[in-house]
Amino acid sequence: MLILSWVKQSPTAVEQYYSRQFYPFFSHFPKWLFGWLPFSIGDLCYLFLSGVLLWIVITLVFALAKRKWGIVQKRLMQLVLVLFGTYIYFYVSWGLNYYRVPLQQQLGLQIDTIVQEDYLLILDRYITEINQLREQLDTALMDRSQARYELQQLMEKNSDRLPMLSHTQMRVKEPLSSNLVSYFTVTGYFNPFTQEVQVNSIMPKASYPFTVVHELAHQMGIGFEDECNFIGFLMLRDHSNVWYRYAAYYETIQYLLRPLYFQDETRYAAYVAKLSEDVRQDYAQERIFWQQYVGTFNRLTNLFYGSYLRHNNQPEGMARYSLMSRLVIAWEKRFAS
Repeated sequence: MLILSWVKQSPTAVEQYYSRQFYPFFSHFPKWLFGWLPFSIGDLCYLFLSGVLLWIVITLVFALAKRKWGIVQKRLMQLVLVLFGTYIYFYVSWGLNYYRVPLQQQLGLQIDTIVQEDYLLILDRYITEINQLREQLDTALMDRSQARYELQQLMEKNSDRLPMLSHTQMRVKEPLSSNLVSYFTVTGYFNPFTQEVQVNSIMPKASYPFTVVHELAHQMGIGFEDECNFIGFLMLRDHSNVWYRYAAYYETIQYLLRPLYFQDETRYAAYVAKLSEDVRQDYAQERIFWQQYVGTFNRLTNLFYGSYLRHNNQPEGMARYSLMSRLVIAWEKRFAS
């Protein structure tokens, strides 16, 4: 743990030796062990680990009640070893990717020079683009299984475009229960212990391709949430498939609108009104879908995951996802102008 704490202090070393060399090599092993399985072995691992911890805690409590100090000492040592072993393996297997050189530096993006006029100019352009895409979109052709396969191929073939991505892992699975994970309002997640990507199979289709690429970016060595969102946008915005392009703008516009909502609700409403009726209907249907799952589990998940992100070099917590908008604006100013 001391060595890991020392390594985290040097993003350049993490980038050069861990993310670019060790992780691409190491990730062959979980792919070989678990990648061929049609179900999520990572979900079973979480259940097993939870069961082990629960058993240790329960037997520890009983031992304390009966004052069996030898068993108490043994259970405490087991608890420490399981927690520390899990913590260390997490960072060795994938977690150090949270401490690599930020994508903005690797791509030379200037986020400090962005002003609100840049946001509004690009937001206007993207709204025009998404309205046109929605007119072309045939919802009958939106097949999740086909999208999973095609997007895996997309990420595999674009190695030159984003050379910082590891290409030893590219596989998408479904959770053991998409309905269950929906109660945590989870669209997709990456298991850092088995390095499996799970994407909710019942989530609204409009944003499904974006979620797939976001989670694949995690699997390919990107830790920061805003960077995975940005990669999702880059990989989909020029795709020949209208659905994939639509998903890129569908998600990005939400992140561009979010700061407007808190800064100027009148202006926010004016930009929402520029969206076509069909686009607004897609957003409304997505809200209706998630409302049926919102509750205690969702709030606990957000609280836990926000703390997890803050512990892993993302002090913004859940707000980190929204920071992808600054990467998009900086990229537009540099490459797309």
